[in-house]
Amino acid sequence: MKKSVRYILNGLTLPVFVVDPNRKISFINKSAKLRYNEAYTGQLFSELITSKKCLDALESVLGGEPNATANIVLQEVVPTSFRVSLSRLDADSKPLPSCVLSFEDVSHIQEAEQMRHDFVANVSHELRSPLTALSGFVETLQGAAANDEIARKRFLEMMSNEADRMARLIGDLLSLSKLQASERVAPIDRIDLFKILTSVSSSLSGLATRNNIELNLNLSHSMPLVIGDSDELTQVFQNLIENAIKYSGTGSTVTVSFKPPKEGKSHLFISVEDSGEGIGPAQIPRLTERFYRVDKGRSRAQGGTGLGLAIVKHILIRHRGWLKISSQLGKGSIFAVYLPISKT
Repeated sequence: MKKSVRYILNGLTLPVFVVDPNRKISFINKSAKLRYNEAYTGQLFSELITSKKCLDALESVLGGEPNATANIVLQEVVPTSFRVSLSRLDADSKPLPSCVLSFEDVSHIQEAEQMRHDFVANVSHELRSPLTALSGFVETLQGAAANDEIARKRFLEMMSNEADRMARLIGDLLSLSKLQASERVAPIDRIDLFKILTSVSSSLSGLATRNNIELNLNLSHSMPLVIGDSDELTQVFQNLIENAIKYSGTGSTVTVSFKPPKEGKSHLFISVEDSGEGIGPAQIPRLTERFYRVDKGRSRAQGGTGLGLAIVKHILIRHRGWLKISSQLGKGSIFAVYLPISKT
């Protein structure tokens, strides 16, 4: 192989091998050496890569085809998907061609496609359920309950609840889409969190009273200002405090607390703590996933869309902050929000 070709192949970020007519590796570029440190020149390629799809594609190129591709999965630290591109490499001084193989890691593409598929399936399911219920109620009102005033009133109320649920779901989906589109642009306004937290708590005091929940605020008028977007931060604490009230159980306590940043730290700490049932450790990492619910039946009964904590996560990403969740079964949960403070 010419020296110039070696320079080009070594400059590529993809792992590249050249396999000679005897099916032995004749060249390994730097990226391939980093990824496959056990590979060596003179080694049979089939000893390194055992995928039948890849080896069949290699045979087709060495047999005369100019190009070939193969999608394979290799067991590395975790199973990894590759798109292998193979090209014939003719050499004037040799009667038989070699083959150049490049390995492109496409695991992230497949993961994104799976996430898209799961997202569409979840949205379809979440919208189908209330639509099915609405169709059933309409059919009943058009038939057996057409002249039953009590039944008509009950079904109309149910229909209103299902329509509200669909509206909340669509609203949350639009919020998520908007957040993801602006995630890379951090907000720049200086925000008074004391005003936001007292306003949100006041708006939810009626819900707390109806659920027999004691809502406590441990805040300070002298809280430092944070960098953020007022509407988005209101949405964060509206979601967290409302969830705590809805899921902590009758007669329990919800406490919203502020802790100033430690010396040398640039983020303040706001926690929403409840004394409810708690959440199992295996479930905590999944709480901010779209449509994930610890108790699906209870969540839907409470009017939840399964998107609230996902929205919180994306808002905090845009604010260059983060959410930390801790919980013990039978002892309650703490949702801690960290936000960057304003330095001016």
